[in-house]
Amino acid sequence: MTLYTLYAMNKYVFGIVVFVTLFSAHGFAQQSQTLTLEQSIEIAKQNSPLSRAARFSLISAKWRYKSFRADLLPGLTLSGDAPNYNKSIFSNTLDDGTITFSSRTQSEASMALSVNQNIMPTGGVLSVSSGITKLGIFAGENTYLWQSTPLVASFRQPLFQFNSLKWRNRIEPLRYQIAKKQFVEDMEDLAFTVTQSFFDFLLAKINVEVAEFNVTVNDSIYNISRGRFQVGSIAENDLLQSELQYRNAETSLTTARLNFQRAEENFKALLGIDDGIEIEVLPPAEAPELNVDADKALELALKNNSTSLQFRLNEIMANQSFAQAKREAGFSATLQTSYGLNQTSADFDRLYDDPQNRQFFTIGFEIPIFNWGKNTAEIRAARNQQAETANTIAYEKLQFDLSIRSTVREFSQLRDQVELAQISDDIAERRYDVAKNRYLIGKIDVTNLFIAQNEKDAARRSYIQAMRNYWTGYYNLRRLTLYNFEENVPIEYSTDF
Repeated sequence: MTLYTLYAMNKYVFGIVVFVTLFSAHGFAQQSQTLTLEQSIEIAKQNSPLSRAARFSLISAKWRYKSFRADLLPGLTLSGDAPNYNKSIFSNTLDDGTITFSSRTQSEASMALSVNQNIMPTGGVLSVSSGITKLGIFAGENTYLWQSTPLVASFRQPLFQFNSLKWRNRIEPLRYQIAKKQFVEDMEDLAFTVTQSFFDFLLAKINVEVAEFNVTVNDSIYNISRGRFQVGSIAENDLLQSELQYRNAETSLTTARLNFQRAEENFKALLGIDDGIEIEVLPPAEAPELNVDADKALELALKNNSTSLQFRLNEIMANQSFAQAKREAGFSATLQTSYGLNQTSADFDRLYDDPQNRQFFTIGFEIPIFNWGKNTAEIRAARNQQAETANTIAYEKLQFDLSIRSTVREFSQLRDQVELAQISDDIAERRYDVAKNRYLIGKIDVTNLFIAQNEKDAARRSYIQAMRNYWTGYYNLRRLTLYNFEENVPIEYSTDF
C-alpha cells in the first residue's frame, strides 16, 4: 500500500490507531517511533494542546448560544425577603399641627413565585406571579397581618425603543455557526502548523545527516591532502583549504545538532508527545497530483469558510448600532399593566377568601428636547460606522477572493517544483560521486570537489523545501476552502463533546 493510498484512508480511525500505538498501557516506551506526515497530523488532532483549546473554544460558544436560547423560554423565579426587621423612630403630625415622635418595631417577610416570558417580536415581557407577605407589628401586643396575591398577570411593553432581543436573535445563531466553522478551521490550521513543524524537523534531521557525512568525508579528504602535500603533489593552499573545509564541517555539525534538538522539542510539544519518546519522521513518498479549479475553490471558500459569515455578522452589528442610535435619540415610552387578585387578613386561614381585584396601568414616556446635539452626533457616528463597515467588508471580500485565487495558482505549480527539485537532487548526488572519485585519482582539484559537495547539500535541502512548500500549500488550501480535494468531500469534524 502506498503512502498516497494511506493518506486517502479514514483520517480519524487511522489517527486513533496511531495514538493508541504511541500511548499504550505499557507507558511511554523508550524506543524510536516512526511517523509519516499524515500520522503526525492525526496525533496532533487528538492530543495537541491546540486541538484541546479549539474544542474548549467551541464548547464555550455552544454554551453561550444555549444561554441565549434560554432567554427565549419562560423563566421561573422565586424571590423573597426575610425577616426584614425594622426598628426606628419617626415623626408624626397631629391634627392640631403638633409634631410628635413615635417609635415602631416591625418585620415584613415576603415570598413570590413568578414566571416570566420575553416576547421577542415586540421586546415586551409577560409575567405571571403569586406571592404572600407577612407583616408583624411589635408594640405592646404583637399584631400580625397577612397579604396574599394569588395570581397577578403583568405586561411590560417598551414603545418606540430598541429591541435588543430581536437583534440578538439574528446575531447569536450566526455567531454559533461561525464558531462551528472556526472549529473546523482551527483543526485545519493545526494540520497546516504540524506540516510546517514536520518538515522543519525533517530538514533539521537531514542537516544533521548531511553534516555528519561531510565531517566523515572531509576528514578523509584532509588526510589524503596531507599525504599528497607531504609528497609534493599539491600546494599548501589546497591543504589549508581541505583543512578549513573539515573544520567548517565540524562547526556545521554542532550547529545542526542544536537546531535538530530545538526542532524536535517543538515538534513533540505541538503533537503532545512526551519528550522521552524518540521520534523519527518519514518524508512523503510523493506529491499527489491534484487539479484544483480557482473558481471552484473560491466558491467552496465562500460557502464553507467562516470569513463570509463573519462579513455578514459585521454588517448586521453595524446595522444594529445604527438602529439603536436612532431609537435612543427619539421619543420613547413604556406601557405597564397588570391585573390580578389580592387580599389581606389577620387570620391566615381566611387569607384566600373572597380575593379582591388588583389593577395597574401606566404609560411612562421620555422625550428628548435639547442635549446640545448629542443625539444627532450619535446617529451620524453610527451611520458613518455603518458605511465604514460596508466599505471595509467590500475590500476584505476582494482581498479574500484574490487570496484564494493566488493560493490556487501557486499550488498548481508546487508539484512541478517538487519534481524538478527531485531531479536536481539526483543529478547533484551523482555529480558529487563522480567528483569525489575523480579527486581520489587526482583528476580534479579540491576546490571543484567542494563545489560539488556544496551543490549536493543545497540540492538536497531544496528538495525537502519543495516538498514542504507543496504540503503546506495543500493544507493551506484545505483550511481556506474546508474541502478535501482528494476525496472531493467537505471537511467535517464531530462537535459532540
